[in-house]
Amino acid sequence: MGILSAKAAIIENNDILAFEILPYKNLPKQAAVDVMDKALARAGLSEKQIDYCLSTGFGKKAVPYADEVIPDVMCLHRAVRELNPEIRTVIDVGGHSFTAFNIDGNGRISESAITDKCAAGTGKFIEVMAKALEMPVDELSQASLASINPLRITSQCVILAESDVISYVNDGCDPFDIFAGIASTVAAKIVGLVRRISVNEEVAMVGGVAKNSSVVKDFEKDLGLKLADLAGVDPQVIGAFGAALMAKEDHPAS
Repeated sequence: MGILSAKAAIIENNDILAFEILPYKNLPKQAAVDVMDKALARAGLSEKQIDYCLSTGFGKKAVPYADEVIPDVMCLHRAVRELNPEIRTVIDVGGHSFTAFNIDGNGRISESAITDKCAAGTGKFIEVMAKALEMPVDELSQASLASINPLRITSQCVILAESDVISYVNDGCDPFDIFAGIASTVAAKIVGLVRRISVNEEVAMVGGVAKNSSVVKDFEKDLGLKLADLAGVDPQVIGAFGAALMAKEDHPAS
């Protein structure tokens, strides 16, 4: 349960049977119920057929059917180790915060850093800027890849950055050039966090912002690397997948 979306993953024998992502703005308990109902429908299962459930993330305590709650970093670590054991640095960029941690040669978390006091660099920041541009985030992200004139967003404060965006719009600037500047700002903020720890390849980015191709492009350019593969699993459900893996290990089906 993130601040902007609920995610559910159902597994069997460590394979994902179904997953679901559900954006929401309020009533997290209802969102938790709805996202699981949709995942169950995709898997062709009933709730009674689920052996055990762990919840994680910002709103983990709002999940009414969870058997236990668990820290999100543990879930991300478990999922990444399952999908690509070569990964050594993980960056999780969600709706309200972003985290980076390293995995040592023995598969243990060795160092970490987190930012949760500033919205710049998060999914919420991107959402607010897209709203100011009155266009969907996905459309902005794809189209801004071709921008050759990204417009500088000088402020990292959401309110002031939104004012910059509105000023550009009023001046008749191309919205894709504006968003290219937004993506560059977000990427730079994430890079700043990652550089607080050692950057050890392979490097993976997870969370909703990892699906934003414009931010990923700038992030890879700034760090001079290519992000690692996660076996084709949607980066936004990595936490839910890790929670499912740990639920299976903590409570094996009888």
